[in-house]
Amino acid sequence: MNLELMGRQLRGKVRRFFQAKVLEQDTEALLARRRGDCNRCGACCKILFRCPFLGTDAEGQYTCQIYEKRFAQCRLYPLHSQDLLEVKECSYTFEPDPTPAHLNTGPAAASD
Repeated sequence: MNLELMGRQLRGKVRRFFQAKVLEQDTEALLARRRGDCNRCGACCKILFRCPFLGTDAEGQYTCQIYEKRFAQCRLYPLHSQDLLEVKECSYTFEPDPTPAHLNTGPAAASD
């Protein structure tokens, strides 16, 4: 694994931990932009190291052995579109970030 990817993954893990423990109230708006369902690829459970709770079921699909009691930061993955840069595959997508009205400097804003 290259150092750039490892650094990105480490920053992402720390950010998600901080978000889950300190900025809890901000997660709803971020998760509202997330689209899709988990395809059970297991990629998020292998960021930096393989989670000891990652297993496989009878069909060979990845499964969390503590899913109902999994850690908050696991529930939050992916929280930002940049989280998807930490893995090779993930079925989640994100709606584009809406531009705040005060930053809109296009022609329509000038005519108001």
